Amino acid sequence: MVLFVKFMRRLVVCTTCKFSADAKFAADGRTGGETLIDHLTQAVGEQQSDVTITPQACLWNCTRSCSVAFQDDARFSYITGGHEPTREQADAILAWFAQHGMTERGEVPFREWPTRMKGHFIARIPPVMP
Repeated sequence: MVLFVKFMRRLVVCTTCKFSADAKFAADGRTGGETLIDHLTQAVGEQQSDVTITPQACLWNCTRSCSVAFQDDARFSYITGGHEPTREQADAILAWFAQHGMTERGEVPFREWPTRMKGHFIARIPPVMP
């Protein structure tokens, strides 16, 4: 018998992160976090990724917005910040998380990181062990 285990992998994105250093909201009235969520959701749909995008009001990282938590129940999880609310950044976030998912422990070698992901990592959190 072959047993397949599906791991829970999700991106938790702060909905209250400001749009830019100078403005809480974009011209369309959305926060930076809301804008980044839209870009991530669109990219996940186009890539048919199994990653879930979860909105969360305030991740308590206001000095480094936009904030994203990379959660995985079998590998290291990460807290990141300072993301631009752009499609290019959303693509880099998903590219890095795809690399993360192909590793045993969630440790992606720095030389393999998308350039747009460098400088955004704040903390690494070990997986919950039984």
